[in-house]
Amino acid sequence: KRLNSMAEETRRRFFYGYVVVIGAWLAMFVSAGTQFSFGIFLPALLEDFGWTRGMLSLGFTLNLLFMPVFGLLSGYLVDRIGPRRTVIIGAIIGGIAVSLLSTVTQIWQFILIYGVLVPTGIGLSYTVPTVSTVRRWFMKKAGRMVAIAWTGSGLGIVFLVIAAHAMIDSWGWRTSYLAFGVILLVGAVIGGLLLKKDPESVGTYPDGVKPSEEELKARADFAVRGEKWSVREVIRVPSWWLLIGAQLGYQVAMLGFLAHLITWGAIDLGIPLGTMVLIYSYVFVLSAVVGRLFGGFISDWYMARFHISRKPVLYLTTLGVGLAALLCFQVDSALEIILVSILLGFCYGSGLSVFPTYLGDLFGVGNVSMLYGVIGLFVGGFGAMGPALYGLSYDATGSYNLAFLVTGVLCLISALCLFLLKPPKRRENITI
Repeated sequence: KRLNSMAEETRRRFFYGYVVVIGAWLAMFVSAGTQFSFGIFLPALLEDFGWTRGMLSLGFTLNLLFMPVFGLLSGYLVDRIGPRRTVIIGAIIGGIAVSLLSTVTQIWQFILIYGVLVPTGIGLSYTVPTVSTVRRWFMKKAGRMVAIAWTGSGLGIVFLVIAAHAMIDSWGWRTSYLAFGVILLVGAVIGGLLLKKDPESVGTYPDGVKPSEEELKARADFAVRGEKWSVREVIRVPSWWLLIGAQLGYQVAMLGFLAHLITWGAIDLGIPLGTMVLIYSYVFVLSAVVGRLFGGFISDWYMARFHISRKPVLYLTTLGVGLAALLCFQVDSALEIILVSILLGFCYGSGLSVFPTYLGDLFGVGNVSMLYGVIGLFVGGFGAMGPALYGLSYDATGSYNLAFLVTGVLCLISALCLFLLKPPKRRENITI
């Protein structure tokens, strides 16, 4: 009886939400590493086939356009079949699609597979089902736990991008794509198996602790946790559209920068390819990892201490990325590209962890998977213009300066949207 009592006490003390964070981290690690290895494969594809940067960037742009479409589908599926099955289905589709990239011989094949099939799988296994599930499991620690889960994405880019560079050098790009398909399949399936929908489904509270009456009264995010805003309802409030607008500028800037950073440095600035891979994977991405942790932890801290919103960190994101984009005009050396990459990565990373957490603060977590998927459709769809904007800017003018200017201005507009954003009017009776 004593052993049974101790086992029961351990079960009560153990909070499964931390296992959910591990599962989300792993699924995002392999999904992001696969998704953003495009820049590593780009020089090899240019050399083998003689395709232009704009042509290849079209495949990446389509990929980014379809990702939020299937992210939206994943939000729907999470509410119907749960995050575990959703991520596993995506892992199977994505693993097969990435492996098929090893067989391409024509540009249309690359565009079809990379632009349509790959995002079908990764869209079901990446941010929407993982981040929204972590957000459901936490309140007081929501920012930091979402941030920790998001570090899986950043570290996946770090280690798998380096692995891709080594694989391509040793095996060639075809075998490397085959290997990446296996990595995505195995990693995302294991991560998906660890996910459970929410704490209520296993008889516990967010953070593993019942919130006090003082917390429920003092913090708006606690008060609205149980609300379920339908898509039809949120599109009728200005806060929804301002929240979307606040994310558009930095997403365009960063997705374009991610796709072209290595080629910009290695070919245009004359920096050795190996050095650019290290700048991309260590300097830029690790800065983004640090930014994610900073944004999540600091926003949780000042919300608990001062009961204010997460906006200060989000201003850092939009204005910081905009400033870095404009500073790119002056970059002409490895040191300068390192400094700009640190600023871009840190500011970008802070927004990645805090924007989805802020979504739950505004509209509750009852329907957060679907709402996160819808936001991803708008933000990801608009952001997908980034790689094409950068590629076409280069094809038309011989430099990326036009793209830097446009994205810098877009970030300023996003900061204005954030300034105008107010919490939506609460309704006593909100239907699904």
